[in-house]
Amino acid sequence: MEFEKAWKITEFSNLIGKHHNTVDQWFKQLEEKRIHYVNRILGEKIYDALDLEIGQFIKEGRDKNYNLQMIFEQLPSIYEMRSFPVDWSTGDSQLVDIEGLKRMMEAQLQAAKAEMLKEVIGEAEKIFEEKQKLLPQPKSFEEQQADRVNDVMTRFKIERKLQEQAIQEWSALPESERMRKVGLFRKEEDWGKREAYIHRFVSENIENALKAEYGLNT
Repeated sequence: MEFEKAWKITEFSNLIGKHHNTVDQWFKQLEEKRIHYVNRILGEKIYDALDLEIGQFIKEGRDKNYNLQMIFEQLPSIYEMRSFPVDWSTGDSQLVDIEGLKRMMEAQLQAAKAEMLKEVIGEAEKIFEEKQKLLPQPKSFEEQQADRVNDVMTRFKIERKLQEQAIQEWSALPESERMRKVGLFRKEEDWGKREAYIHRFVSENIENALKAEYGLNT
């Protein structure tokens, strides 16, 4: 609800020129006697221009020592008093905190949303945990260390095997490719060329040999 001018009780009572407790009691009595209703926003009373005129009229009457009940009885003949909200559950016009009802409904809605979210999160966590159980468990440090040692030993074994194959192939090469002259009448194996041949053979075949060892060939 929007007002051209609106005040809370402290500022409102200052405009009237009386203590806020006194002004608050005036308007409480007006509501108790079903004479005039004060608007509310979020459950808090908000006074507007009509309330200000009524409050000033009551103050003027009290300053003249008029009886408060007599002042109240005159009000409906002077001002268009504000009616009370209707309680649609009973059909009765009574004091109903509309904003309070809205807050209660909103709180219930938020509680329902929070409960639904909690259930969704719980179900998601359950599914995640079930999937985690299906995954292989991470290896311990000792197991990882053992795997590294096994990898080194496997590579060493494969390299030794490739070296033996390379030596066999080297030995099968023609003598002209394996031997070199030493002096006029003597020949000997070219060891430098032999080592280069073995090294090249291992380098060219190590990748495929490792894949075959670990079953990675496609």
